[in-house]
Amino acid sequence: MKTAHKAGAAGAGAIVLACAFIQPWEGLWTTAKVDTIGTGRPVTWCYGETEGPVKVGQKFTPKQCEDMLAAKLPRYNDEISRCIHVPISDKTRAAFISFAYNVGSAGFCRSSSARRLNAGDYRGACDGLMQWTRAQGKVVRGLVNRRTKERQLCLEGLTDVDVNRAAKADRGPVPAAHHYRWTDYVRNWWRIFVSKISL
Repeated sequence: MKTAHKAGAAGAGAIVLACAFIQPWEGLWTTAKVDTIGTGRPVTWCYGETEGPVKVGQKFTPKQCEDMLAAKLPRYNDEISRCIHVPISDKTRAAFISFAYNVGSAGFCRSSSARRLNAGDYRGACDGLMQWTRAQGKVVRGLVNRRTKERQLCLEGLTDVDVNRAAKADRGPVPAAHHYRWTDYVRNWWRIFVSKISL
């Protein structure tokens, strides 16, 4: 499960990680308010939720907010999985889910991180997250801090041996290096010699 890169076969562990990771970065708002940073200044509540017929001042419990986030993240996992064509670990996937939850799944799929990832540049994909630190044209310290932690989580996932194993499986078995001995050269020379005599 950790290394599969299809939406139906991967994501449960990553979603759990992402849910815990996202909560402190989004912040908990049990009373709906206007998001003064987000594009269009939408009404926001709980952990950065903006979808639904909710009005400013509407109340939620922490449990409702946590359940709402946990129910929504599988959608983000499915959406970003459509543009991930290489095996990744749960930690790396969780970092991308967090990123997508913040900027949108389409934003992730159009990003240099997605392009680098599918080109096999895993580290470059993690580093690419740091390009998304602006809101309304200005660098936001909170976004810098979040991207730094997302990048860190993404990089931690690159050390997962299961990812390396899955990547090799996708490419097929790697032939073992053959170390020639002097008898191999003699044997090859003799085959060539015999074949020329028989002509």
